[in-house]
Amino acid sequence: MSYQKEGYRRHKRWCEYSRAARIAVMVAAGLVFIPTFLVLCGAVTMWLWNWLMPAIFKLPAIGFWQAIGILLLSHILFRRSSFGRMGKSRWKKERIRERMGEEAPGPKPE
Repeated sequence: MSYQKEGYRRHKRWCEYSRAARIAVMVAAGLVFIPTFLVLCGAVTMWLWNWLMPAIFKLPAIGFWQAIGILLLSHILFRRSSFGRMGKSRWKKERIRERMGEEAPGPKPE
């Protein structure tokens, strides 16, 4: 039995749900997945640190919250900042390209 041929679907499409229902699902998913991801990343960082660093560099073992702190610190130190890109919006870049194209040396069309 094909549901598509009869014009009947068993479930609604995502876009057919109300905006409030979609927001509620996204908030619930965020409340589940974000802490799970944070715990997983912290546990992996702690495991890798405690496996490698004491053996290689004679550093002490760390706990879970210290691993979370290392992740946060590395994010602050090594992420790409947006300060270098401030004021360089798409339309400004486009205007610069247009001016460069007008001033480009070479044979001029007749």
